[in-house]
Amino acid sequence: MSASDITAFEPAMYYEVTARDNNPSCVNFEQVFTVEQFYSNAGTNCFVQCGKCRQHMEILTATLLDPQPEVS
Repeated sequence: MSASDITAFEPAMYYEVTARDNNPSCVNFEQVFTVEQFYSNAGTNCFVQCGKCRQHMEILTATLLDPQPEVS
């Protein structure tokens, strides 16, 4: 799904997401990162945080993993 299609994540599911840093004062500005196993928690308040500036990044894509990873 594209960023315009991301309205909600399913609760307790894993996704592969891409996210872009939109903070112009950060060294990661405009860089796109892939999170291979992004957990949706309750399906709300889902975000990727930059490791440098600590601001939320824009989620560009989200693909539900199929099969879901097994958690031990």
